[in-house]
Amino acid sequence: MRFSRGSLLASAAVVASLGIAQAECPNACSGHGQCGSHDMCTCDRNWQGSDCSLRTCPFGRAHVDTPKGDLDASLSVGEHDVLVLSGSTVYPHGTTEGFPLMADTAGNVLSHTAHDYMECSNKGLCDREKGECECLPGYDGAACQRASCPSNANSITPGSGLDDRSNIAFKIFNGKTAFMGRAVSNAQVNQCSGHGTCMTIEQLAFLDNSNIYDLWDKDSSMGCKCDAGYTGPDCSDRVCVSGIDPLYTDDTTAQVTHTTVRFHSSDASALSGQYSIKFYDITGEDWITDPITISGTGVIDGKTHCESVTEALLMLPNGVVPSIECSQIVLNTNKGVEYTLTFTGNPGRLRELELDQYLDGSRPTVQVSSGTLATGVHTKVVGESTDYFAQRCEGIKVKILADSASSNAWTSTNVRPGSLGYLSGPSGPLTAAEKKMLKKCLGDSDWDPENNVDVANWDTGVLIENDGTNTYNMIGAFPHAIKVVPVESTTGYSVHTPGSYHLVWYDADATDKEFRVANINSVANAVGEADAMYVYTTTGTVQQMGWGTEGQVADNPSGGSSSKRIVGFFDKNSNRIYTNYDTSCKNDPSDPDPHNFVCVNKGDKLFVVDSCWGSGDEGAGTTNPIFGGTALNECADSTQPNTSSGNIYTVTKVYTVPLGSDSTSDPTTTVDITDPNNVKTYVNTYIIEVDASFAWTGLKGDPENSNIATTDRDETWSDNTGVVVLFHFTPDTVGTFEYVSECSNRGLCSSDGICECFDGYTGHDCSIQSVLAKAKRTK
Repeated sequence: MRFSRGSLLASAAVVASLGIAQAECPNACSGHGQCGSHDMCTCDRNWQGSDCSLRTCPFGRAHVDTPKGDLDASLSVGEHDVLVLSGSTVYPHGTTEGFPLMADTAGNVLSHTAHDYMECSNKGLCDREKGECECLPGYDGAACQRASCPSNANSITPGSGLDDRSNIAFKIFNGKTAFMGRAVSNAQVNQCSGHGTCMTIEQLAFLDNSNIYDLWDKDSSMGCKCDAGYTGPDCSDRVCVSGIDPLYTDDTTAQVTHTTVRFHSSDASALSGQYSIKFYDITGEDWITDPITISGTGVIDGKTHCESVTEALLMLPNGVVPSIECSQIVLNTNKGVEYTLTFTGNPGRLRELELDQYLDGSRPTVQVSSGTLATGVHTKVVGESTDYFAQRCEGIKVKILADSASSNAWTSTNVRPGSLGYLSGPSGPLTAAEKKMLKKCLGDSDWDPENNVDVANWDTGVLIENDGTNTYNMIGAFPHAIKVVPVESTTGYSVHTPGSYHLVWYDADATDKEFRVANINSVANAVGEADAMYVYTTTGTVQQMGWGTEGQVADNPSGGSSSKRIVGFFDKNSNRIYTNYDTSCKNDPSDPDPHNFVCVNKGDKLFVVDSCWGSGDEGAGTTNPIFGGTALNECADSTQPNTSSGNIYTVTKVYTVPLGSDSTSDPTTTVDITDPNNVKTYVNTYIIEVDASFAWTGLKGDPENSNIATTDRDETWSDNTGVVVLFHFTPDTVGTFEYVSECSNRGLCSSDGICECFDGYTGHDCSIQSVLAKAKRTK
């Protein structure tokens, strides 16, 4: 084919013009985009910039939100649900100028939210060449989405780059990045100092009594789960052995853990097998014993079961259980054994031990040849590290006696709720002088000085209830709490003699028995039988829990409606309380709506005492309005009060569960007494868990459990709830003493985890006073 000179020139011009047109998009879009109209690049996914040469880094939930501002130059910031900049290289599908659009679980749109997805989670710089986030000091992950676990490597300011020990050496130099620089970092080293595991806050919460953490940062906030023997945010500090301050026991006794274990077969001589005990030391580390053989007689090869248990615990490595006491009883005739362990060598608050009855996997290794088997663990005495009742009421000794209308023998038909007994003197009623001293020691219970009475300047802790006919004195909104400790029978205290806690209030109408106690600690009811006790008081506050529009459980002197109490039911050997209202602070409404008088958080303290609370409804004019009459059906367990209810419990968890087929959320629901069991509903969706299992049963207010035939109790408000009233305890820093601590408060913990005792103290935990130790130091 032949071409003329003119046609060749024309062809060249066309080719040249095409080349010019293609080259008008910057850098030909760097091979990572398409050149479109107006000579603009449309970048491929995760590329940006006018020539598509810059990488987009991973996005994550922003640790800290920064406002985007007026992105579209409209001179205003758009709403949270208005998209702008659609088609941009950074936000191809658009973004918002206001807070991001989010909604709650009910679908309600929330206009003010935070922690939207941002590049490098707003805690890093994007390396536009590599498309990788270079995280700021203290953050890591592909999108800098995690807050780094601490490390002993960052002993200087993290990110300063001034020392090799810096957790992340951080510097900026010129380069191709949106920030006119590129971040270079060294990988984080030595997380948790090599003595712990880095975990998310969600994982750490689950390890803490299976709590659920479900906020935005559940996968972002990190922390160290330290190995046993190490502590601190980065697990770099050693833990020294804990002991009892020897000066503390000069004045009172140490509250160590008493745990009761029960194996009960329905048939005699049917029990056999092996199990192990999982023991938790004061650091929370668990230790599992060798298998322990059990029988219905409580004896194996001439060795009592207590002896076998003691031997197994003392054989645990590292001397983790240095000493222990055990007492047992054989149930009925060869139907099993119940034993109580006193951890004399393990002071402080211990997690409740557990039983492993599946030593071969899924096959139970404790069994009965016939009948049924029941096992259980409960804490009889809760060990403590801190004494909130450190002030003795000098000049006072008391006895705690059960009460009735006619004698000192308790009966369930004539003891009012919250008033099982009273404080007596050692040999008879308290004298007038002793009553004055006790009032002065008890002092203010609600810390409102305006309502104090008498020259003693104290609160009586009493509340008035009226059933429409009669007026009664009842346990008040703010009763007093005391600790009692047996008077020593010989010189000096038995260090591990347990005390107990009691709720006290004043009934002026009960002559010589004015100081009422809600819970008793002995079945000895006569003055000559009961133990004499020292009295210790607290500056903390005890509040009777309730629900309503009032601020506290209120007087009811005219026969009107009583305040709604927070009540619960629970099983023996369980730590789970089912309450009639949601007591959590998270869901607590505010005034003027009905609300908790005091809500419950994890870590709060509760008194849960067996005081034969009885049942009734909240209204006046009925046979037995709640706390408005004298009749009681029964205590929370069988026909007499339990004496192991003088403990302070710590809340480990507050939550709700979905309603089941037997559940309701309405405590006013009534249950007809003729209804079959399968249609009964109970308020069992609101739950408080505490740190120790109960030694007694808190019954439901079910008509089959508590109905009196001559009344209409099946139509009362508590038919589908519990009957045990709950009391919230708020300790005070005044009069509080931590007596179980590292090195017994009498030495310093070295970096090697060894106690360095002060002069005059010795022992591995510095708990021994010694003149020789002082003399040795002063040479």
